[in-house]
Amino acid sequence: MPYFKDTDGRLHFLDDASFIHLLPEGSVEITDAEAAQMHAPTAEQAKAHKWEAIKAERDRRKAGGVKVGAKWFHSDDGSRIQQMGLVMMGASIPANLQWKTMDGTFITMTQALASQVFQTVAASDQAIFTAAETHRVAKEASADPASYNYSGGWPKIYGE
Repeated sequence: MPYFKDTDGRLHFLDDASFIHLLPEGSVEITDAEAAQMHAPTAEQAKAHKWEAIKAERDRRKAGGVKVGAKWFHSDDGSRIQQMGLVMMGASIPANLQWKTMDGTFITMTQALASQVFQTVAASDQAIFTAAETHRVAKEASADPASYNYSGGWPKIYGE
């Protein structure tokens, strides 16, 4: 009894028959199967929703850090700006500048290290972009895009 369809084709649910008077005029009771079909996204909606989820994972991973040597460095937008500044400073980086890594320890920042971090972030961005595009293509080809699993094939981030 809980599902109804109004004259505009919208789905309504009642958890108590005493609320039937709240339904729009002309609403008719439908089966659970009919309600499920109405509620199910179209293939295009499922693809769009899954693509949004893939992009969210891509963006999460872009901010998930990069490993240079034995240390993980932040890769969020603010850290990227600071890293660009270090690269631009070049040999003018202050001596003994202590840089905090993702595990909370400090490391002495040098011109060479700043360059390595910057290059690693760029390479990580490319690898993450490639993984996202691979998932996008596979999702588009999937017979059931709503169930497409995009959890594998990503570059590692801090904590994995």
